[in-house]
Amino acid sequence: MEIIKKSKEVILSVLPIVLIATVLGFIFGAFDTVSFLLFIFSSLSLVIGLTFFLFGVDMAFLPVGNQLGAKLTEKKSVPLLLISGLVLGVLVTIAEPDIRVLAGQVSKINSSIDSTAFVMVVALGVGIFMAISYIRALSGISMKIFMAIFIFLMIALSLFLPEFFTSISFDAGGATTGPLAVPFILALGVGVSSVHGNREEDSFGFTGIASIGPVLAVMIYSLFLGKGNGEVLVETSSESLFEIFITVLKSVSSSLLPIAILSLISIFFIFKLPKIRTIKIIVGLFYSFFGIVLFLFAVESAFMPVARTLGGLIASSNPALLVVLGFILGAVVVLAEPAIWVLTEEVEDKSQGKVKKSVMLTSMALGVATAVSLSMVRIITGVHILFFIVPIYSLILILLPFVPPLFAGIAFDSGGVATGPMSSTFLLPLVSGASFIVAQDPGSMAFGMIGLIAAMPILAIEIMGVIFGIKIKKEKGEEI
Repeated sequence: MEIIKKSKEVILSVLPIVLIATVLGFIFGAFDTVSFLLFIFSSLSLVIGLTFFLFGVDMAFLPVGNQLGAKLTEKKSVPLLLISGLVLGVLVTIAEPDIRVLAGQVSKINSSIDSTAFVMVVALGVGIFMAISYIRALSGISMKIFMAIFIFLMIALSLFLPEFFTSISFDAGGATTGPLAVPFILALGVGVSSVHGNREEDSFGFTGIASIGPVLAVMIYSLFLGKGNGEVLVETSSESLFEIFITVLKSVSSSLLPIAILSLISIFFIFKLPKIRTIKIIVGLFYSFFGIVLFLFAVESAFMPVARTLGGLIASSNPALLVVLGFILGAVVVLAEPAIWVLTEEVEDKSQGKVKKSVMLTSMALGVATAVSLSMVRIITGVHILFFIVPIYSLILILLPFVPPLFAGIAFDSGGVATGPMSSTFLLPLVSGASFIVAQDPGSMAFGMIGLIAAMPILAIEIMGVIFGIKIKKEKGEEI
């Protein structure tokens, strides 16, 4: 049964983090009986909620995205594809759970950021760059040239921003391409590729380009907020569980409603699907709604507070442990992410088995583990995030000319894949809790980790692509 398969994937993703958090919680005294039971309850709720949400996405949003992509392709209208990319990019990002979790943490720590405004800015960035990604594919512009231009622009713009805004900008790019946005991005991307002639290298890269939009959008947004970092707030909450649930329910209702209405209009007036398929999609919408409410309630009520408390306790005990713990957690998170396994299997298939899944998994695990460790080092030392971001993206740019075109697109797509729900709901609050204990500028140091996690897989897959290209030239004299 599909929902059982989905639940196994979610458990594989969540269970290692829960076990590590439980052990650390008892070692460092983070739990009493009540808080431990609440954490276990929230973990179960998170698994159930995420399972139903992803199951609902597969039942409702994925078929709607595919159908929309097919219908728009039939029209062969470039303006229609671009407008659709813009509108859908905005709507799916507004409903994306990961970005709402990030927005909530940003607004709680910094008084100058409104969470709703932050989500809308990110959504607009995704929509605009979804349309731009389709323009690139239709115009035949090289993915390498395109990404090089915008990476340079991101780095250049970040030089004029306070560190806090640079950090949350890169985090926004990593968190935005989640399980709801990606199906729509890819479905329309397939349509654009078919219009252009189905070039293999144009089948990838749409997600990677779309994730640039939020980075630039938040950077531009921050320019209108002034030069300061805003008032740094210590995160405290006096809300009861019932109040948290009502807040989540209202938030999900308003965020999921636009894309749900679009889906209903599509199935009744555009697709004219059989009755059975229509009912299945409607049921999927309810699954998604129920799932995301339960997921966000679990996250807000206990999962993130426990992570934040653990970060503070470990930092108070021995800050050096954060670096080791960061490496372990980074590897666990990426290896437990189902989307990573899908990507590695896809690359192994595209490379005719020459790029082994096991080698790629190891490379990505080391990359993400290093990224989380670097985030912990940054908290302890107070080093500016640009001293990490600039070298990583510089290496990405240096390697770009040597990466086969197919792998260039896959590499930039991989950044969004690596930043799953556990990055936003556990690792980010863990870093936040630690930063308020040891960092001189906790508001800035609390963010930036997701941006680093998103960057490292790009570099890892680029290296794999270069190695693969060398093998092809040596063995057969072929190029992808």
